Amino acid sequence: MLLESKSPLRSQAAKHQAEELTLTGARLVLADETFEGTVHIKDGLISDVSAGRSSVPAAVDLEGGYLSPGLVDLHTDNVEKHALPRTGVIWNPLSAVAAHDAVVMAAGITTVFDSLSLGSMTRDSTKKSDRARIVPLIVDAIGTARDLGLLRADHFLHLRCEITDEDVVSAFEPHADNPLVKLVSVMDHAPGHRQSPQVDRFRAMQIRDYGWSEEDADRRVAEWIEASRTIGPRNQASIIALARARQLPIASHDDETPDHVRDAHGAGVTISEFPTTQTAAETAHSLGIRVLMGAPNVVRGLSHSGNVSARELATTGHLNILASDYVPASMLHGALQLTRNPVGLSLPKAIAAVSLNPALATGLADRGAIKIGARADLCHFIEVGDVPLVRGVWKEGIAVF
Repeated sequence: MLLESKSPLRSQAAKHQAEELTLTGARLVLADETFEGTVHIKDGLISDVSAGRSSVPAAVDLEGGYLSPGLVDLHTDNVEKHALPRTGVIWNPLSAVAAHDAVVMAAGITTVFDSLSLGSMTRDSTKKSDRARIVPLIVDAIGTARDLGLLRADHFLHLRCEITDEDVVSAFEPHADNPLVKLVSVMDHAPGHRQSPQVDRFRAMQIRDYGWSEEDADRRVAEWIEASRTIGPRNQASIIALARARQLPIASHDDETPDHVRDAHGAGVTISEFPTTQTAAETAHSLGIRVLMGAPNVVRGLSHSGNVSARELATTGHLNILASDYVPASMLHGALQLTRNPVGLSLPKAIAAVSLNPALATGLADRGAIKIGARADLCHFIEVGDVPLVRGVWKEGIAVF
């Protein structure tokens, strides 16, 4: 495969980044207020924010709508969908990454943590083999695409580690020192707790979804529960030690009980992804752990797996971050849903859940807000009915969508 040594996209970006840009004619979503205003950009940073329309002849008139910070997505499975569109089908990884980048950009996401699964979540050797094979391919493709300036969003890696898999630590170690890794999460999808407390229901779903026989289901469920009890704690301790040694943020996954959260807090976890109960979210909040929920949960009004509603957590003040999970377009849609009944957040607080809050949770203090000195990562959107549609995106002041 031949790759150009210089990317036209990168060259164009460098040229335009040195120029100044003025955006006007939209309602600006700031940290604590919204107003019709103007944003001036210089050298990729916001140099001024003012009320009213600009009289500068070269100003870009957005002609209404809202201008928000670019969205920051800490958890998306979207890249895996492009790389593994069907069981046994591994797509060209560079093509998959480029397609994924286009989708997140169209959703207003300027910083994305590509979530890659290490270890099996199904106890199915075929699926485990496929997912294991695509991880290094995707990691290499993201690195190549970044080096060539082919990506419009900022891409980082979120390594999701299934602690019940006996090979998860050895799968993690080759990527531990990759500078693109900015978030690590530890997961236990074994039935009987967390996301799947009802073993009989879980067993029936596996038979339906994977075609397992009843005998296979009984055996695999029993093995999975045993792995959760035995190798799970050991693997979790190893993964967390590797992450902490590199000062990487750590997330827990599907916390069900206060004890789950307290154990995670003691291990250094700072983000609780998808807590399954109100009490788990409340405990996380009380301990200063940020609570992350899926934006599709907000848009749909319920969890796809029957767990606590993200809207409920937002209503009680126990939701900090929304991630796209499995639908990139849900980020902005979910944030706007939080401004409506029964939640009723202000627009700045709702937008912070998809911009400033995830940025701060992962140490990216240079982005996520419209303020002087911040990166000029911006998203212009309008509303059609109750659906937000992205009309323009800028990364470091460069128009990328």
